[in-house]
Amino acid sequence: MTSSTPQLSELRTRPTAALVRAAVIGGGALALALLLGRPEIILAGLPMLIWALVALARRLQRGEERTVVDPTQRVNRRSIEEGGTAAITVRTSPGTLTAATLPMPRAADVAPRHGSLAGDGEVRLRVTAHRWGRIRVGPMHVLVADALGAYRAQRTLPRAEVQVVPASTVLDAPVEVPTPIGVSGVHLSRRRGDGTALSEVRAFRPGDRLHRINWRVTSRTGELHTNATFTEQDTDVLIVTDTIADVAPAPWVEADAPTSLDMTVRATSAIARHYLTAGDRVSVFDIGHLIGAVPPGSGPRQLRVLTAALSRAGRDDGAFRAPRRLRTVRPGTLTVVCTPLLSKDTITQIGVLVSHGADVIVVDTLPPSIGDVSVLRGTPMRVDGQVSDRFWPEAWAMRRLLRGRTVRELREAGVPVTTWEGPSSLAPVLLSLATARSAPRMRRS
Repeated sequence: MTSSTPQLSELRTRPTAALVRAAVIGGGALALALLLGRPEIILAGLPMLIWALVALARRLQRGEERTVVDPTQRVNRRSIEEGGTAAITVRTSPGTLTAATLPMPRAADVAPRHGSLAGDGEVRLRVTAHRWGRIRVGPMHVLVADALGAYRAQRTLPRAEVQVVPASTVLDAPVEVPTPIGVSGVHLSRRRGDGTALSEVRAFRPGDRLHRINWRVTSRTGELHTNATFTEQDTDVLIVTDTIADVAPAPWVEADAPTSLDMTVRATSAIARHYLTAGDRVSVFDIGHLIGAVPPGSGPRQLRVLTAALSRAGRDDGAFRAPRRLRTVRPGTLTVVCTPLLSKDTITQIGVLVSHGADVIVVDTLPPSIGDVSVLRGTPMRVDGQVSDRFWPEAWAMRRLLRGRTVRELREAGVPVTTWEGPSSLAPVLLSLATARSAPRMRRS
């Protein structure tokens, strides 16, 4: 998407301090030479006087007025992925020297680092994003001057926003689901019906479709035989995100380490992309208030809507708001809960989903650097080379040990819990669910 700021009124150029000094020194030298009758004094101020006269002559010769075109900024891409680059172009009057400077935005790099200078009236800056969210570039200070630097004007342009969506990670996991509940898709059902996956070759029965007759078996046996197939279905995938609290590692542990919100957003994006590519319906429910709810949908449009909602998630402003609760869910829905497992409301919500018949998978998004139990073995915490007397590492280590009990109870209740470690995190869990789905079941008498 290409957009630009609306053009404001024209800028009035003013003489620079260099032009004023050159005119004063050159004129003063000429006046002293005439008053004192010493022509050699003219040589002291003659270069500056010539430079001032040339600048004035160039301005009159080109017919330049006292105004120049107001600078405008243009962003070539309003939405990029993590690691992507957006170009910001600043345009002024052609043939003028243009300099643009701006402060460094957070979680992004700007090239050139603090601004750029160009002599054709157009400056281009490149912004590279390192983290999802919204990047505010600016305010940008633009300075416009003529070729000799004798006249100039300046303007401060407003901030430009660039939306950064989570990186398009491809989930390394199967697409099978425990309970497909739709009417068409890529998941094989346990019941036979219209589809493409062969179940068996059996004798022809009244009501069978003629185009499914197996002529090779029929010609060999002398009796009509038909191909029986499994029904192919889609399913509903619900991703529950826990943004009640954003847990961040200590800055001295690891520079630019991901927080729990970072891991939740990236895991949600990868899971949604995985199942939307398979043709399933994906929705998002946020227990907190940072992401919001995304209604169910399928296809590329749903992926764009979902990634846009994730990129709009901001940091909590500190105001307490009661967590949301999902009252009901369709039985058989594949539900993936992305949570650091620190809130009782989230654990209660997992129990409600299980009681309603959903196939629940818990993705642990607590950063591994939080709660390092090495501090309990006597390793002191150092901040800037000095031993700290604060007990935050010990407190988080104890909290992680207590959280291990919650993980164990969930697994004993039949809810798989896996740690988010990248695209292959869900593969073992989904493979075990697919194996359990295809395993033989005991028939009740």
